[in-house]
Amino acid sequence: MTDISSELAVLEQARQAFEEEISVLAHDLSGPLARVVNCLQLIKDLLAMQEYATIPQVLEIALSSAQAQLDNIEVLQDITRLSSGLKMPPNGNAGLAAALDGARSDLQDLFDEAQAHYSTDLPPDLPATLADAAVLRRVCFNLLENALRHVPQGGAIHVSARYEAGTLTVRVMDNGKGVAPAHRARIFEKFYRVPSSPLRGKRGMGLGLPFTKLALEAYGGSLWFEPAPNGGAAFCFRLPIAEAQP
Repeated sequence: MTDISSELAVLEQARQAFEEEISVLAHDLSGPLARVVNCLQLIKDLLAMQEYATIPQVLEIALSSAQAQLDNIEVLQDITRLSSGLKMPPNGNAGLAAALDGARSDLQDLFDEAQAHYSTDLPPDLPATLADAAVLRRVCFNLLENALRHVPQGGAIHVSARYEAGTLTVRVMDNGKGVAPAHRARIFEKFYRVPSSPLRGKRGMGLGLPFTKLALEAYGGSLWFEPAPNGGAAFCFRLPIAEAQP
């Protein structure tokens, strides 16, 4: 009888988790779609009134919202395929410095908004990683964006790396408020976002860290959280280097 009760409890927990994920997904995907619909309705009204000057601006908003919708769906698909083993990221020969530079360039607007101080401690002779260049750039983008969204105005982000025994270890550290112990066990779950956390930029769906973790693990690497000495957060990852593989 106890076994049956335990199984029922597990099933109920899984059902509640599934319903919670569906609810979050529906809420977050409906936002960009609603903006697209509103923009199309506005364009229709502007055409009827023969007011054409504003139409390009409204179209740009619609296109941006539609692209955000597609990006969310693509990340969700990647997470589903990676977690089920149906997709593996391609191997490559990506360098960390180039991936960080590319990610920082992609996030320049957010860096400017935060007025964040960015520094690195990267040995000049770091070997290339096993990761594909686009995947490693996306990993760096997700971790830098996560830091930028939580640092105070004028805050600091520091990236360090070291090479040891065929593995590259990287730390992305910020001086934000960190992650409370109560939330640390769930920060790598998809759709999970720390409640009441002040954020800079557009609030995401909680998919960046789950994708990053799955992608790194697919290469035989790992991702974890450490409290930073200054009270902030440090997201660290390990990644095999290219020459260490058969």
